[in-house]
Amino acid sequence: MPAAGRGSTESVLSGGRHLRRAVNPTRQASYDDEVRKLIHAAQEVMLRKGKTEVPRVAEIVREAGMTNQAFYRHFRSRDDLVVATYEQGLLTLHGYLEHRVLKYAHVKDRMRAWIDGVMAQIEDPRLSELSAVILWNVGQIARDQSEIEPVGYAKILELLGSILADADVPDPDRTAVFVQTLVMGVTTRYHEAGVAPTGDDREHLLRFCLGGIEGAQS
Repeated sequence: MPAAGRGSTESVLSGGRHLRRAVNPTRQASYDDEVRKLIHAAQEVMLRKGKTEVPRVAEIVREAGMTNQAFYRHFRSRDDLVVATYEQGLLTLHGYLEHRVLKYAHVKDRMRAWIDGVMAQIEDPRLSELSAVILWNVGQIARDQSEIEPVGYAKILELLGSILADADVPDPDRTAVFVQTLVMGVTTRYHEAGVAPTGDDREHLLRFCLGGIEGAQS
């Protein structure tokens, strides 16, 4: 889910691959703050518009209390900011999942923390609504034309792979792809249906995933 997880301090995206912004370490904190403001403003405008219209740069800049010059210092276009908002949500979710997972040592507890963390994104009404409008906005643009690097899902997958590798699961990267595809797919199905998974639903999903992992180990 592209909505922001809770309690994360994940670093922000730095704009497009070919963005002509001079590297200036002394201003990095200021740059990051501007990006955060623009992404937050984009989220707020998306929430107001719903699934009706992609926000305009002028609306986002006005919401952020910034200038067009500041906007184009970080993003080539409105579409790049929309995609950045999506990717930033995934990066924040990664930070949230990592924080949860690292509290535990056993693979079962880590898997439970990972699965529950993913599903928590659709159990919070605001996060669920935000996810829906961000996904709708991303769907309105040519995703492959954006300069924003698609790194969010890869980092979430890498975290899951590390859980499995630490548990000595054979071929952990491939197994992680299967588990992530299943959990994200089930989460999306609940999200689209507007139904929150029950505790029994999550337990069944956890047992199913652990059963598959155990089968890979045999």
